[in-house]
Amino acid sequence: MEKKPQIKRFLIKSKVFRYFKKYNTMVDLKIIIAVIAIIVVVGIVIGGVIEFNSEKEIQWRTSGPFAIEKYEYYLGEKIFLQVNKIPKDVSGEIIFFRPAPDGINKNPKEFEGIPKELISKKVKFMSVVFDGKNKQNFNRFFEPGLNEWKGICDRNDVVGEWIVAFSGTQYKEMYFTVLNYSMPADPRIFEPLVGIGTC
Repeated sequence: MEKKPQIKRFLIKSKVFRYFKKYNTMVDLKIIIAVIAIIVVVGIVIGGVIEFNSEKEIQWRTSGPFAIEKYEYYLGEKIFLQVNKIPKDVSGEIIFFRPAPDGINKNPKEFEGIPKELISKKVKFMSVVFDGKNKQNFNRFFEPGLNEWKGICDRNDVVGEWIVAFSGTQYKEMYFTVLNYSMPADPRIFEPLVGIGTC
């Protein structure tokens, strides 16, 4: 009963021995080392590229207590607004203006303190009222996509330079750009909206 396992072991060993005897093991070893080296180098390069891209993408833009995380956003990507330590004696309205080549803002009182030439070719997209007395820290996010009820019917209504202004304060405006393409993993194609809502 004990001889059979020994015979099997011997056959396995002899097959392995015959294989290594048949092929030049030094050549095989060099190929294996070369493949491992290539895999390691490729891994290091990919890791470096990912790290570089993440550093490049997240570059906070700030104006006083207000900040957005990037200079450029993909079409349909969420834009995060971070607000930290608004002074208690400061209140006003954060206004996001989107591109609009033919748009003229007709209500100057609503945009008090914002130069007309700055927003003459922009349209108000959304706003956030703030008051340091009530709340000093908060976060908001929104997505600059198409919206039939806001009259944002085509990608040209959101692609381009945006302005974030702070009505009622002395804080400087912030700028960012929405690119004319969506994120690689985003399946949406942002076809123009026609005959829907106000489009």
